[in-house]
Amino acid sequence: MFFVFLSFVTGAITGNWTPVSPWTSFIVVCLSAAIIFILSRPDKFIFLSCIAAFSLTLFRMAGICAPDYSDQHVVQFCNGESHRISGVIDSLPKKYQYKTRYTINCTNIDTDAVVGKLILTVYHDSLKQSANPLLFGEHILVTSKIRAIRNFSNPGGYDYKFSMRLKGITGSVYANSCAIVHTGRVDSSFFARGMRFLQRTRDRFSNHVAQAAQNIDKRSPDFFHSQARAVLAALVTGQKKMIHEKTRDNFSKAGLSHILAVSGLHMSLVGLVFFSIFVFILNRKPSFVITGHAKKTAGFLTLLPLTAYAFFAGFSPSTQRALIMAAVFLTSFLIEKEKDPLNTLYFAASLILLINPGALFSISFQLSFACVFFIISGFIFLGRTLGMPENKWIKKIGLTILTTVFAGIGSAPVTAFYFNMFSMVQVATNLVMIPVIGFLCLPLGLAGLLSMEFWPGLTHLFLTLDIHILSYCLQVIHWIASFDWTWTRVITPRPIEIFIYYALILCLGFAIMEKNKGAIYLTFFLTAAGIVTTGQGMLKRFYPGKLVVHTLDVGQGNAAVVITPDGKTLLIDAGGFGGRSTFDTGRYIVGPFLWKNWIPALDAVILTHPDSDHMNGLPFIFENFKVRQWIKNNDSSSSVFFKRLMGIAEKKEIKIHVPGPDPIRFSWNQVKVKIFGRKSIGLAGNRNNNSLVTRLDFLSFSMLFPGDIEQTRERELTHLKNFNLKADILMAPHHGSCSSSSKIFLDKVSPAGVIISCGYMNRHKFPCVTVLQRYRHNRISIFRTDLMGAVTVQSDGVGYAVKAHRKN
Repeated sequence: MFFVFLSFVTGAITGNWTPVSPWTSFIVVCLSAAIIFILSRPDKFIFLSCIAAFSLTLFRMAGICAPDYSDQHVVQFCNGESHRISGVIDSLPKKYQYKTRYTINCTNIDTDAVVGKLILTVYHDSLKQSANPLLFGEHILVTSKIRAIRNFSNPGGYDYKFSMRLKGITGSVYANSCAIVHTGRVDSSFFARGMRFLQRTRDRFSNHVAQAAQNIDKRSPDFFHSQARAVLAALVTGQKKMIHEKTRDNFSKAGLSHILAVSGLHMSLVGLVFFSIFVFILNRKPSFVITGHAKKTAGFLTLLPLTAYAFFAGFSPSTQRALIMAAVFLTSFLIEKEKDPLNTLYFAASLILLINPGALFSISFQLSFACVFFIISGFIFLGRTLGMPENKWIKKIGLTILTTVFAGIGSAPVTAFYFNMFSMVQVATNLVMIPVIGFLCLPLGLAGLLSMEFWPGLTHLFLTLDIHILSYCLQVIHWIASFDWTWTRVITPRPIEIFIYYALILCLGFAIMEKNKGAIYLTFFLTAAGIVTTGQGMLKRFYPGKLVVHTLDVGQGNAAVVITPDGKTLLIDAGGFGGRSTFDTGRYIVGPFLWKNWIPALDAVILTHPDSDHMNGLPFIFENFKVRQWIKNNDSSSSVFFKRLMGIAEKKEIKIHVPGPDPIRFSWNQVKVKIFGRKSIGLAGNRNNNSLVTRLDFLSFSMLFPGDIEQTRERELTHLKNFNLKADILMAPHHGSCSSSSKIFLDKVSPAGVIISCGYMNRHKFPCVTVLQRYRHNRISIFRTDLMGAVTVQSDGVGYAVKAHRKN
């Protein structure tokens, strides 16, 4: 089974890396397989099974990565224009505080019949409007702009477009709840009716939780009580979107994130409850008692509620894995045949990849299977080397501790790669919290779910008690996470380092277990390879030998990372969104980019001015990176982000510098940085002109970062006697607005290239057409983050090269 599973994995990865025509890839695989089969003639069944698995996943992944959309596909309408969309709700709702998201299977756009899926985001003016969500299988009409799915295109950044393509989604639609037209038609298929029943059940349970929490809040309103409500809903229903980011961070810092995922523990409890109920009922039938078929029949019947609960909880890859493994073990119980747990795991993974090869690239799939594989392998290793203690209680405590240890070993590279987090207290917190949350709070929540149709009063009692217990648990978790020594941020490991880590752990275990010389030699080789690759990465990070400036794609905003030839780092702004947007550019763009480039600390941070599109990403950076000095202008802001930023700086004792009439100068070896403030800081009117202006010089190469200055400030700069404006590369003032980049300023700077940092089809319509014409008239090369993604400038101090991340 292992080789078949490996074939599925290899096929999915190959199909992702070589996005060619599906039929081309399929023919190449078949010809190659035929040649290998003729030459080697191995065991036919295993060989043909592996070839079939590899070919199928390669064919399907190639179809996903290199799709051939028809003229009737919805992607043809993802042009940012308004259309009348008709479609069917194709997913259970994902609820946020003021919005709900669905997948809509389109049937018509305007008067054209179409195929394909869109994300529909429905905004609510109040929480009450979200009480009546759209139902699964409901036909709706909505008029809205259809936007293509786009990425923030940065080196090593999260490929959101690819993750949506794996789900068949190519565009997004936004609408207010009042703009949705209910046609009254619904899908009447058995599956759709079943999904609507699960959706209504989930909503009723959420309402019961809300009522229980509301009664508690009337007596003692508290953040932890409100979050306990969200955590309880996540534990039972799998809906985690209502959990506050601060709470999720605390779970991660305490090493308890896995508790919030519906997986093996949930399925085991649900299976045990229904199995016990079915056995109790069937044992009352004399025919089942006489034949002894009660337990076998109960095992078969248990699969039905287990499958229903898996869909109820969102049917994530971790839930799928738990369901398949439970089904295999129940089947082996029915046929009275012992099942190998590792083969069961391989079978579950292979079945998931057979149905959906794209699941391999989901975090849930990778974390779930890595943890379970190392737990099973770890106990096999212990059984063959040390054995298990005879004392019952010591054995139970030991199993609990070792389960957490083995799961931590298996998940460490994956959590480091995706979350850049490592908990120092994971074993201790799991020993305390898993019994409380996993074996007390979760059963209480499930009991409330099962009893809400028959005993509403008992349900209220269960949920109220559950929320009280969870609120105390959250307070403990928050207290643990408040200590800096309990957790640490880590840099992002590269794929080669993750491969070496897993190979080294497995080879070391095999060498100890089997005393195999080949495994011992391979262990030493992998250790050496790990040292070499890590050393090479550190050399590249701390001694790059060139000046590197990355202008990141943060949408409508600014963020630039400067790395000097001797490894010093400077961050100029961090982007951000205003209004009701909850997207944190620091958390999801700038921070991950720094970790992927092995930058855990910043020698300096410059905030040009406290506008949201330059500042709102900085609080996350200040909280999670070591910042040695912060340079800002003299402006203040009433924004909660600015107040939070100042509070973090004070708490962490970050040095703050405010340039006055004279510029701040500092140098790192041959790199010189000069930062200009403004003589008079106006508190009224246009404060963009108060932006700090930064000049970067490395031998004969220079680059200018003018923030959001406009023509008034540009004229001031041209009259400064002690400031040489001439630069090779210019960061476009104010994102290329019409009020900036005046002719006199461009003549003084005389850049060979200009980088415009702006959002794709932004509402300000930046960059201005007049300014673009002015750049072209001056023969200035134009690089735009909205069209080209991140722009990287490299210089050896003499020449320089400019590279855009997006190939086209």
